[in-house]
Amino acid sequence: ATWAARAGAGICIARARANPVSARRSPPSRLTTARASSADGGPSGSGNGGGEEDDVDGSPEDSSYRPVSDEELKAAIQECREILEEATRIAGEQARAELAAQFLKVPEGAQGSLAVDMARVQLFFQGKGMRPYQAEKVSATLIEIDSIYGDVELLAVKFDRLVRTLPDVDVSEMVFNDPRVLTVKIADAVPRLIELLEIFPLDKVPQMITEAPKLLYETEPIPERFERTCECIKRVYPKETTEGCKYALSEEPTLMFDLPDLQIFQKDERVDIAELPMAVQESLVYATRNEHE
Repeated sequence: ATWAARAGAGICIARARANPVSARRSPPSRLTTARASSADGGPSGSGNGGGEEDDVDGSPEDSSYRPVSDEELKAAIQECREILEEATRIAGEQARAELAAQFLKVPEGAQGSLAVDMARVQLFFQGKGMRPYQAEKVSATLIEIDSIYGDVELLAVKFDRLVRTLPDVDVSEMVFNDPRVLTVKIADAVPRLIELLEIFPLDKVPQMITEAPKLLYETEPIPERFERTCECIKRVYPKETTEGCKYALSEEPTLMFDLPDLQIFQKDERVDIAELPMAVQESLVYATRNEHE
């Protein structure tokens, strides 16, 4: 309702700016009285030949209404469009949520089924911007982790906490990449987030968390995992520097989990990139492309 009111107000503002004449106030009461007196045969005004009526179009009270420039009009129209688009989006989400809740509502006294719980969870994530196949995958994974995540109300609370804690992170994409991130306790995730910020540039961390949510809940301290991963990269590229490794991992944060635990790095010798799994090769080549083009 608030967005709809803002949208309506924005349209009125745009119309008023576009047609200032139609937006003028009603004539002052003294003019209305004067016209009424004239209709009854009384004096029609002072001896200035109808100066009162001229005052309707030219009085100082109306001088504040002036045509706006094309730029101002375009800005007003654009603002209205943005408000309308946002209001339409929110109204659509609310309507979908209400319809889904009504359709999937379990009758009082009846027990919900697993299929119903999964469908409700899927619709919840679709309302958060996921595609149907993404929402289906996430809902199935979460319910496999624990049936408690079939509770949409609980998921909504956890999702909103992540949004508030990580304002620059695309939480929907992060949850799709690793649904287990919804099981994270915020109090445990914050220290790991601080460790990331101490190593990597501030503008890189949000995307790193989005692509590798495990960074928020993995048990090994971030500095230790970073050091182990750098050693692996240097085993493949002996001339690589720590700063180069830092850049590479900010580009491909999943390497922090793909590289250190590979069996091949247990040997104390240089590793050829061709010996790595294909997916890891591709990530490593992409991450270090600036140094090894």
